[in-house]
Amino acid sequence: MNGMAWVRILVGAVWLNGALEKLLNPQFPRQFAASLQAGGFVSQAPPFFRSFMQGTVVPNAEVFAQLARLGELAMGIALVLGLLTNLAALGSIGMSAVLLLSQGGVRFGTGLGPPEFLTINVLIALLSAVILFSPTAKALSVDSGLAKRRPSLSPLLTNRRKRSQT
Repeated sequence: MNGMAWVRILVGAVWLNGALEKLLNPQFPRQFAASLQAGGFVSQAPPFFRSFMQGTVVPNAEVFAQLARLGELAMGIALVLGLLTNLAALGSIGMSAVLLLSQGGVRFGTGLGPPEFLTINVLIALLSAVILFSPTAKALSVDSGLAKRRPSLSPLLTNRRKRSQT
């Protein structure tokens, strides 16, 4: 197995870990709602995102908590198995961006505290972008097996063009 396949699996494992923590805690939806109502994840968000959080997420916090659980679980499973990897990588980039924005975005620091530029959310988003564009990240995956059976799906699933038969 190549290094990029390991990167795909490890990013998937990060999402699975987050999903399992949320799934194993039956109180998570209520805790998430209480945290949002107390200003957590909302107060640090940039103004454009804060209004979305206050108007949409906070009133429906328990629904968003369930969506977070399911989204992290689906992305984790998809990346570990290499099933619809490109779609899962896009989801991973999007979810990382949402988490990053809810935590105030990227900061360079003020000299009094450490910079918060290279956070886990930035790293996961960057690794997911590499997975998205890397054909080698699809090695040893369900996608590569499907692409072998249906070569016309190869560009979509594995980022490889089908070979012309001349």
